[in-house]
Amino acid sequence: YRQMRRKEQDRLARMDVDYQRRKELAEFNARREERLKAAEERTAKKRLKRQKKRQKKKEKKSNSDVQAGDINKESSTMSQDESSDGGSGDD
Repeated sequence: YRQMRRKEQDRLARMDVDYQRRKELAEFNARREERLKAAEERTAKKRLKRQKKRQKKKEKKSNSDVQAGDINKESSTMSQDESSDGGSGDD
């Protein structure tokens, strides 16, 4: 009887240990998933912010290039107009 009782107590103890281990593992995985999700959200938010910053910088650069190109075109056309008017030989 004592041997059977001891075996049953050991079996119950192993079941309890196994249950506790599974419970802790499940809690750990749940916390881990939450942390990973939060980290991914932060990363996505920062990624979006960086992309917006790059886009604004790119737009600003392209706008300044276009404006600089327009200014250069206007000044070169004005220079050409002046040189063609001045070189007509009216003097």
